Amino acid sequence: MVIKEVTQFLEQKFPLYLQEDFDNCGVQCGDVSQEITGAMVCFEMSEQVIDEAIGKGCNLVISHHPLILKRGITKILPTDRVGAMICKALAHNMVLYSMHTNIDSGEGGGNDAFAEKLGLQNVKVLEPRKGLYRKLVVFVPANHAERLKNALFGIGCGVQGNYDHCGYSLNGTGQFRPLEGAHPFIGNENQVEQVEEARVEMIYPAGLQRTVVQTLYENHPYEEPAFDLLPLENESRTVGLGRIGELPEAMTVAEFLDYLKNKLGFVHCRYAGDTSKTIRKVAVCGGGGAGFIDLAIASGADAYVSGDFKYHDFFKSHSGTLLVDIGHYEGEFFIKNIIFELLNEKFAIFASFISSLEKLEVRYF
Repeated sequence: MVIKEVTQFLEQKFPLYLQEDFDNCGVQCGDVSQEITGAMVCFEMSEQVIDEAIGKGCNLVISHHPLILKRGITKILPTDRVGAMICKALAHNMVLYSMHTNIDSGEGGGNDAFAEKLGLQNVKVLEPRKGLYRKLVVFVPANHAERLKNALFGIGCGVQGNYDHCGYSLNGTGQFRPLEGAHPFIGNENQVEQVEEARVEMIYPAGLQRTVVQTLYENHPYEEPAFDLLPLENESRTVGLGRIGELPEAMTVAEFLDYLKNKLGFVHCRYAGDTSKTIRKVAVCGGGGAGFIDLAIASGADAYVSGDFKYHDFFKSHSGTLLVDIGHYEGEFFIKNIIFELLNEKFAIFASFISSLEKLEVRYF
């Protein structure tokens, strides 16, 4: 089995088009066409993790945080932290791969796991993704409609939640006149032709648009097929950053903070807000979620739990929402377990490991 088969499986579960604009999920470096010898999963890339992977015979390292963000790097030097990792990985024919905001946002990913760890019920996405899907409307001879639909379904069109092969068809009459130089599938030059056609509609992920158009041309009988690509404003109910739900039972602030520590295993946190209030409705966002404080407040959360809050962010607790900063790492370290379990469930022909040498770089005194 080659490494690309593994990364394609991961991208079917958490497609790269789910990542945020600033992000750089997927292959960071290396040749994915080589045979896989083992996979090492970690939260953050480091030389220690790469050395551990080498020691265990793994040529694929999968991290949560990407090594290279979209702004990129200008030099690869062995004296630089990132450059040293890339040089070592390439010297040992390794592939470095990252699953960041695509697994944060995706169904069954990091934020769903965060909510699950806290036992939240009636969970919804805190910031649902907009513009995730577009709609294809295409006109095709009725007797070719099924072939075209099946080709489009095969690349990921027509998927809505737990349903696939979703689409709509309506038959009608289309007409056209082939001009000089045309090579019509049906009809003759300079004669108006009327054809029984099907109007086929289906949604598709916006990130697949180039593939959709290519597939349409490859499977449509017409020289110049008529089709529309329409933007949609629909919000996804399952994809997006953050989650909001209800605790199994109401708690005091002191009980809630103890509950967080027990469920997430951290030692210290920062918080601000009315300590006399009752906590029931809770919003969460793994990693650095300071940008969603206002959204959590507007959603009526009694408490918002995330990381990387700045000093002035805590003043927003005067709105009545308890703000709890547990740290960036503490709100998403468990994502590596999601990746590890996916690999173990799907692949038995190579060994997968979670790094045992990785540790939080930030220390508390």
